Amino acid sequence: MKGIVLGITILSSLIISIVGFILLGKKSIFKFLIKKNTTAERWAIQSKPIFGGVMFYICFVCALGGIACVYGVNEILSHLCIFICVSLSFFMGMFDDLKNQGPLKKFISQILSATILIMCNIHIEISGNMTIDILLTYFWIVGIMNSINMLDNMDAITGLVSITILGNILGIAIFSENTDVSSIVILGAITTSICVYLYWNWNPSKIYMGDNGSQFLGIVLAIFSIKYIWNTSYTVHGFIYQNVVLIALAFLLPIIDTTVVFINRIAAGKSPFIGDRYHTTHNLVYMGMSEKGVARLFATISLISNSFVFYIIVFKPIRISMLLYILILVYIATLFISFFAISRYVKIKKITK
Repeated sequence: MKGIVLGITILSSLIISIVGFILLGKKSIFKFLIKKNTTAERWAIQSKPIFGGVMFYICFVCALGGIACVYGVNEILSHLCIFICVSLSFFMGMFDDLKNQGPLKKFISQILSATILIMCNIHIEISGNMTIDILLTYFWIVGIMNSINMLDNMDAITGLVSITILGNILGIAIFSENTDVSSIVILGAITTSICVYLYWNWNPSKIYMGDNGSQFLGIVLAIFSIKYIWNTSYTVHGFIYQNVVLIALAFLLPIIDTTVVFINRIAAGKSPFIGDRYHTTHNLVYMGMSEKGVARLFATISLISNSFVFYIIVFKPIRISMLLYILILVYIATLFISFFAISRYVKIKKITK
C-alpha cells in the first residue's frame, strides 16, 4: 500500500509540475512574478520568473489533498501544524519577492513558524533538557531557512542540494520502523517537483525559485530533518551527540556556505545579511570552474554526505566506533577549511588586482 500511494504521488506531482512550469514559464503569464537581480544577491543579472516555489507549494497542497482522499480528513488534521507553518513561510517568501520587505519581517515569520511547531510538539529532542532543546529548535529552524535562502545564489545549486537531503530523509522515512505514510507522500511530492524544476533551473536557467521557494524548502527541510535525523532513536554507544554529527553531515554545504559568508562579511565590516557575490559557489567560478561544474560538485558532495547519513540511520551497523565519527568530523572540517581558504584567496586576489 505504501509503495502504491508513493507511486501515485510521484506520478501526479510529475504531471502537475511539468504542466505548471510550462504554463507559468511563459512570460506573458504572471508578469508580476518576474524579478530582476537588483541587489547582487544572485550570480546572474537577467530578469527571470521566480515562481519555482509556487509549484513546490501546489504539489505540497495536492499531496495533502491526496492524503485526505485516501486516509480521511483526520489524517490531515494531524498535519495541520505543518501545513500552517509551510504556508506561512511560503506566503511570507512570496510577499518578500513582490514587495522586498527586508530581513526583519522574514525573521519574525520564521520565529512564528518555529513557535507554532514547538507548540505542536515538533521540536528537537537531544539533550534531555527542554529549555536547551527548544532554544536549539529555534536556532535550527531560523538558521536553516536563512541558510537555504542564502544558498540560492546560482543556477541549480539549491535545487540539487535540497534534492539530496530530501531524498535522504524520504529514504529514512520509508525504512522507518514507525512508518508515516503521510510524510512519505509529502516528501515524495516535493522531491518530484524539485526534480522537474531543475530542468528549467539548470544553467542557463529560465526560472528561479525565488524567496517563496527557498523559504518553502527551508521550513520543509527543517521540519522533516527534526523528525527523521535530529530525533532518530538510533544511538551509538560511546558517542552521546552523534545526531549532531549526522545533521551537520546531511546539511554540510548549506552550513559551510552560510558560515564562510558570515565570517567574511563580518571580517570586512559588512552586515552578514546583505547579499554579495562571494559565496562558496561564486568563489569556485572565480577560480576557473564553470557554473555547471560547480553545480555537479555540490550535488556530488551532498549526495556522498547524505548517503553516509542514510546508511548509519537506516542500516544501523552493529558497531560504529568513535573512530568513524572522528573521520566524519575530519571530512567536515576538511571541506570547511578548503572552502574558506578558497574564499580568502579569491578576496586577496581581487584586492591585489
